[in-house]
Amino acid sequence: MKKIKILTGILVAGLSLSACSSADDSAENKKVDSDYKVEHVHGLAYTKDNAIYLASHEGLIQTKDNGENWSFTGDVDFDFMGFHVQSDGTMLTSGHPGPESDLPDPLGLMESNDNGQNWESKSLLGEVDFHVLTSNDSNPNLLFGVIQMESDKYEAGIYKSIDKGSSWEKIKATGLPEDLHGIYTLVSLPSDENVLLAGTNGGVLRSENGGKNWENVDNSRLITSISTIPGTNDLISYSILENEAGVMISKDNGASWKNIGLDLGEDAVAYFAINPEDTEKIAVVTFENSLLISEDGGQNWETLMDKGTLKN
Repeated sequence: MKKIKILTGILVAGLSLSACSSADDSAENKKVDSDYKVEHVHGLAYTKDNAIYLASHEGLIQTKDNGENWSFTGDVDFDFMGFHVQSDGTMLTSGHPGPESDLPDPLGLMESNDNGQNWESKSLLGEVDFHVLTSNDSNPNLLFGVIQMESDKYEAGIYKSIDKGSSWEKIKATGLPEDLHGIYTLVSLPSDENVLLAGTNGGVLRSENGGKNWENVDNSRLITSISTIPGTNDLISYSILENEAGVMISKDNGASWKNIGLDLGEDAVAYFAINPEDTEKIAVVTFENSLLISEDGGQNWETLMDKGTLKN
């Protein structure tokens, strides 16, 4: 259990961060310098054209050649939070505007339909900062967002949208952690949009009625990140138990898990991204800002970024 306690400390520190300073320069497809240090990653994407995107406090960067070259994407330097890519390729984010922006703070829900080149506001601009966002693969109109801290207008809680983020309603939920910073990751099952799983500091929570009631179904397992495998009903997670840790696959909606390796010691996976055209291609980013990719379904891994230092 010592390992879980250490990792819980890392997770709380990483996930409770708020706004940090952003880059001053325009970010429009500018090449990333070789000495650039990536910090505070809050999202990851792997697109069908084999591009990998990292969303951080200083904007969105991408590589199209497995880390040999990196460039900033788009003309914004958002402090990205809750970054999420839907099954239809739509990028969603919350967070804070950069120092050169005239947008209100926080960003509410922003949407991009061109892989981060351009962003438009969907809702809650100047009102909400979602730290966790997810959607249902089978129904991209269905979104869930976690507000971890109460604001002037919105209580902390899990919020639901049935119109792809145009409007939101707080779920009157029971069984959640008192401190919502303890929710690390959230997934809506593609096979049943009413079933959700949450990785928390107290174990794995499950809801079978759209997030209204939650039950702790596994308090021996710490799941730091959970995602769907595109085109399937299978789940992928980074799971930590008393005697093992690693990337794990579930083919039964989270009832059981198969460990396929990648024990990261006192680090852990913060985000998964899987190529929707080739699900053997998996990318992970860790809480210590390391980026690893596998092109054989998780059997072998290559490091593209080591604790914020890029391969190039």
